[in-house]
Amino acid sequence: MMPSRLRVIDDQERGDHHHLPADAKCFYWGEYTPYEHTDGKRWDYSPTNQLIANFKKSPDRRHLPEWRHKEAAIKRLATAFSKLINWEKLTNNASIAIIPIPPSKSKNDPLHDDRMMQMLTQMMQLTTLALDIRDCLAFTGHHAASHQDANRPTPEALYNDLQLDQRAGKLTQQPDRVFVFDDVLTTAAHFVAVKRKLNKAFPDSEVIGFFIARRVLPNPFDDFEAL
Repeated sequence: MMPSRLRVIDDQERGDHHHLPADAKCFYWGEYTPYEHTDGKRWDYSPTNQLIANFKKSPDRRHLPEWRHKEAAIKRLATAFSKLINWEKLTNNASIAIIPIPPSKSKNDPLHDDRMMQMLTQMMQLTTLALDIRDCLAFTGHHAASHQDANRPTPEALYNDLQLDQRAGKLTQQPDRVFVFDDVLTTAAHFVAVKRKLNKAFPDSEVIGFFIARRVLPNPFDDFEAL
């Protein structure tokens, strides 16, 4: 089963995401294990792995019966995050802008996947609150998705490739906090690039990361404990 609450990335876990700054505040729900560490189970390794696999199904699978699993994952995540976060209390105490971290492909690419925006839109509907969702970031498509590229782009490269739509970002409306949402926290390169871009656009706003899951790797010394 998935956890009953969100957890914060603490000092012990921060080292698993080597680009993550010491002062970054990030929350996550589940823990995702890369397929090469699942003894061949892949998506069936854990509830989180299955949820992420369904959520990240490529748009070129839309015509197949399996697409219903992606739609179900989006709905499940929307329901979960409408409850895991006390939106009414938070929005009563501060102005909050919610911004999805964009997928790697550009918005005019037929394989552009707006799954996170779909999830956030459904989440807002479930809260019955007028949440301030700003779909204002996009990559050009120059870099492949991180899970498809062994040579992961650096935060600097991602920052240079990241575009901010000033109109969609509503830069004249500076929020107290910016909540950025993404699926899996791996090296934190995307989060760092996005945070830097948003810190420039919203200099007085606190930027906080929310992730469906964080990547976890097996301890290389576990096998020695049995000796």
